[in-house]
Amino acid sequence: MKGAKFALGGRSSFRNPAPAKTDWWPLTAIGLAVFMLMLDATVVTVALPDMAKDLHADLTDLQWVMNAYTLAMSGLQLTSGSLADRLGRRRLFLVGVALFAVASLACGLATTAAVLIGARILQGLAGALMFATTLALIGQCYTGRNRGVAFGVRGTIAGVAVVLGPLLGGALVAWLNWRWIFLVNLPVAVVTLALGWSKLPRRELLEKRRRMDVGGPVTLAATLTLLMFALLRGTDDGWSSTRIMLLFSGAAVSFVAFLLVERAHREPMLDLSLFRIPSFTGTQIGSFAVQGSIFALFVYLSLYFQSVLGYSAMRAGLCFLAVVVPILIAGPLVGQFMDKLPRRLLVTGSLLLLGTGLVVMHGITPTSDWKDVAPGMAMAGFACGIALPTLGSLAVEVTDERRLGMASGVNNTVLQIGFAMGIAVYGAVLARYGTTRTDFIDGLNQLFLLAAAVAYGGALITFLLIRSRPRR
Repeated sequence: MKGAKFALGGRSSFRNPAPAKTDWWPLTAIGLAVFMLMLDATVVTVALPDMAKDLHADLTDLQWVMNAYTLAMSGLQLTSGSLADRLGRRRLFLVGVALFAVASLACGLATTAAVLIGARILQGLAGALMFATTLALIGQCYTGRNRGVAFGVRGTIAGVAVVLGPLLGGALVAWLNWRWIFLVNLPVAVVTLALGWSKLPRRELLEKRRRMDVGGPVTLAATLTLLMFALLRGTDDGWSSTRIMLLFSGAAVSFVAFLLVERAHREPMLDLSLFRIPSFTGTQIGSFAVQGSIFALFVYLSLYFQSVLGYSAMRAGLCFLAVVVPILIAGPLVGQFMDKLPRRLLVTGSLLLLGTGLVVMHGITPTSDWKDVAPGMAMAGFACGIALPTLGSLAVEVTDERRLGMASGVNNTVLQIGFAMGIAVYGAVLARYGTTRTDFIDGLNQLFLLAAAVAYGGALITFLLIRSRPRR
């Protein structure tokens, strides 16, 4: 990038040769942070009725309790990654963990819906600081086979946390109360801070810029906020309503402004030349396909288990073990062999397997139960266990070490957008069907095929773009 300088900060460089015995404590800190972040994206779902009762919240309040977290996190991901490259990834990670703990405490002590929504926004902002640095920190701390293992563990933790959210939330609500789904983060954050402070590398190869890119973060935040708000409100307000059309138009204008600002700035927050690397672009499309297919579908599978089959929140969460167990098996396994296998084969093959698993789930009837979707869920889980660590590794391997945070921020932003867009689009499709049990099942079958198309489309594009040996 023009006009950029680079500097070293801290005490010990990550360029030094790795010791004979690998230190896994940095990964432990990163894994705990990822688990908190991803868990809080879904743990709230089963606690909404209790929140409504205690806080006298209406349906709109509850929607914002869910969406405020996602909106705030997605809007600051890329900005956080770029700031990490400039200010230090360890520093931003620790600040994010501390703020996340404070926000979690505020959520747990909230006395009104407005306070809870505000605290959820702070949670999302803190989460962006943490999540945007996790991939970069792994790329910084580990090399070779150990890096593959680390990415495998991180991907497994992320997938498991998302799926286990409703189960753990249901247990906490049943045994304690809804406030503990947030308060439980406090001891985890304390341990994460202690490990991060003592074990994460203090010396990093950083970008030292003379000029701050202010326009980039502002226009990007505006783009993502308007887009996410339109997607989340489209079904209720009507996709052709004036309000939604204005939101989409505003998002498009803001995005064009973002591209112009980044292209003109001498030291941009996002170096657009990254997208000239086919493997980097293919990685983002693959990440979008995973999140926009199976993970976005979990919301409606949970509704199927609870509203159609009549399962409790706890039992519905147990049904998701069909996805969790294969992720736990495949994630660490693929991490050990990732550096020896063609990345294009791993990504494309896993997306094909994911699409096939979704097709297998298709065909449920009013007399079906969870056993009829379990085989497809298991196939999808195994595919995610392969795809998530491979894509996470590719996201930071196709760029240089000075832009690890930037590359990580891009990938995490894409993941959030894929998840939100999938939920919104699937919700709009499902809303076209009636309200009876049969109508919901017909709509869900349609969603299985639509999600499979997303996965298959991602497989085709990643096969064309991702190279086995990425060129920087």
